[in-house]
Amino acid sequence: MKRLYSQTTGTCYLEAVHAQIPKDAVEITEQLYMSVIGDPAPGKVRAHDDNGLPYLIDAPVSPIVVTGSQIDAERDRRIDAGVMFGGVLYQSKTTDRENIAGAAQMAFMAVVGGVQPGNLRWSNPDQDFAWICAENTLVPMDAQTVVEFGRAAALRKSELIYAGRALKDLPEIPENFTDDVWWPA
Repeated sequence: MKRLYSQTTGTCYLEAVHAQIPKDAVEITEQLYMSVIGDPAPGKVRAHDDNGLPYLIDAPVSPIVVTGSQIDAERDRRIDAGVMFGGVLYQSKTTDRENIAGAAQMAFMAVVGGVQPGNLRWSNPDQDFAWICAENTLVPMDAQTVVEFGRAAALRKSELIYAGRALKDLPEIPENFTDDVWWPA
């Protein structure tokens, strides 16, 4: 039984079985049929030679399209990953940032109220003020340091927001948008 292949339809036909066979159908060997149509290699697609016979080529690689929401997710991951201040890493998830901002506001009020640098009892006269860092150790801070800590945390978040915006403004967002090269240190 003769097997025929039509480039136009991309289909095989058996001469004794099919009543209507396209005019461009050409004879195809069993070996070619099996390697190209019956059991093609993964990642390959059909192409055709000048005689209309199929052969396999590498499938075209579709460009990866990065979306704005992917940039936002990376930005948010980096915002939540912690903030360095004074050579120490501090947690910076949403509630951490709220706590830092609140402490910085209280510290600013204490500074305006005349608290002197080095005074660790600016928040509570019975206890030195300290912030718990990411390593779970206490870092003593006077009011002026806490104000700067709050400023550093806010600036870090702002830098990451603007870096994400800059990426989204590019004509084509790079596939490696998660690499540190695109984000502030």
